[in-house]
Amino acid sequence: MTAPKQKARFGFVVRFELGLLGMFTLTLVTGCVLFWMFILGIWAGQTILQPTPGEEKSPLAKLAGALHPGTPATVEPVASPEQKKNNVAAAPEAVTPQSSASAPETEWAEAEPSVFALQVSALKDQDRAKQDVAQWKSRGYEAFSVPPEDKDDPFTRVYVGKFDKLADANQLLAKLEKEEKIKAYIALLPASRLQTP
Repeated sequence: MTAPKQKARFGFVVRFELGLLGMFTLTLVTGCVLFWMFILGIWAGQTILQPTPGEEKSPLAKLAGALHPGTPATVEPVASPEQKKNNVAAAPEAVTPQSSASAPETEWAEAEPSVFALQVSALKDQDRAKQDVAQWKSRGYEAFSVPPEDKDDPFTRVYVGKFDKLADANQLLAKLEKEEKIKAYIALLPASRLQTP
């Protein structure tokens, strides 16, 4: 004898049945939706969060800066084959934070004045660094070197130019890349670290 069918409380029953093809289709549609969400996220990060020309910072980037204030971030570039051959290390590019009205001022910004300079090389040999400085001066550039910061850092860094504004440093960077065919990195240096010959 068969069991009697049970009646639903509300008078109707909803049932979904998917076969193998239905499961495959559902998985494919879900994967496509997630893929396009990923693509939209990358697009938003590249356009919405980046400042437009003439704008200091986008509202979302200001909010992100207010949530995570701190010291400047650095980007570690890879040394070129020529730099490796000459025992020269690639210099990190200093990225300066842009302060907003809501973001608190950091202690390092208030501690002492700083200048922008272009790092053109980092050498283990101090005599070679002095020669490098002399070569840049002979080409008509304001050049100087900065000794290693601590015992774990063996490199004497050679810089060209001293600027109060980042825009001026960017102009010299473009000139060096065009005329001298050299890759330089903009760095923010505290005035106390600068050496005058």
